[in-house]
Amino acid sequence: MYSKIILILSLFICNLSYAQVMIDKNYRVELSEDNEIAQKLELSLNGYLTEAYNGDFSEKYVEPNQLKKFEFFFYTLSRIRKNTNVEFHNPIVLKSYTFDGESYFVTLSFTGTRDEKPYSYKIFEIKAVPFENHYRFYCVFDDRTENFKTKTFGSVTFHYSSSIDTEKAKKFADFKSNFAELTKTSDSTLDYYKFQSLDELLRSYGFLFDATKCNFLAYDLGFTDNEGKIYVTGTNNENYSFGYIGDYLYYNLPNAENIYGPFVRGLSTYFGGYGLSGENVEELKQQFRDELKVNPEIDFLEEFKKGRKSSVKRHFSYFVMSSFLCQEIIEKHNFDIALKLVYSGRKGEDFFSNLKKYLDIDESNFHETILRLIQK
Repeated sequence: MYSKIILILSLFICNLSYAQVMIDKNYRVELSEDNEIAQKLELSLNGYLTEAYNGDFSEKYVEPNQLKKFEFFFYTLSRIRKNTNVEFHNPIVLKSYTFDGESYFVTLSFTGTRDEKPYSYKIFEIKAVPFENHYRFYCVFDDRTENFKTKTFGSVTFHYSSSIDTEKAKKFADFKSNFAELTKTSDSTLDYYKFQSLDELLRSYGFLFDATKCNFLAYDLGFTDNEGKIYVTGTNNENYSFGYIGDYLYYNLPNAENIYGPFVRGLSTYFGGYGLSGENVEELKQQFRDELKVNPEIDFLEEFKKGRKSSVKRHFSYFVMSSFLCQEIIEKHNFDIALKLVYSGRKGEDFFSNLKKYLDIDESNFHETILRLIQK
């Protein structure tokens, strides 16, 4: 999904002036003890960061398969300095070192001022590798995970730094195969990276600090990369399917531009529990029943239309209401009908017409439908 966003971003930026980025170096920091190498690194970094800032990576500085394999990394770089509320300084080199005298690991900091106060935005590490008469730059993910242990169950290979719960891993592998069958898609191989924390995940991508970390990842703490061939989660969970389902649908089903995100979150909640809490549909129904006791005047249609502001115990409860509908559809009808609701338009413009068409539910009886479903 990130590749589509980068393409749109690039097309937009083509109509703007091409901004140049120049690095600064922290006090007494040198890119290399060899002056010639240091000069090449500095020129290459300026070129690479200029491309990152303009969202227009070239083969000169980036190996093409890197853009596909680590879309998350390059999409994040393309967003640097897009925050219009921050007046950014030049990126600062904090550290540069080499193990072999050829490749270098460089740590950079993006800082500025926000509301006239100092603001630290990102600190990240990249790998510089000699290429022709300059340097290309790589995500450090492979270097940072090369010593991870691995185990394979079915079509899923798990990568982890500490330990693995075999039963949970097998459960995810079984779910993945069953979900592929439900969606009539190929059960292709998947590399599942189980990080112990969000911090370990971000560091593996090279992000040592990020001011927006609490809202950093798609679908909470799980997302796919490399066109769906890699799944990463910072939940220390071998069976975090909530974050997997949505990306799987976007990558494997046609017409992804017509997929309605909130209903996909509902589908994810139905199969994998809600977000990080993992609460199942029955537990979530109890939360809605408790809310009714406290707030008997609540209107679930009104709450659903609030979108991200909807709240029953937690925000995003319109995801949860979608999970109740998913349960009704799958148990009373079939998964194919659930997929019809998935294709309700990117902004949900066809959601209620689809509900009416397939389930005879519309705005006039939506509230009563949710009331009925949470009492089941």
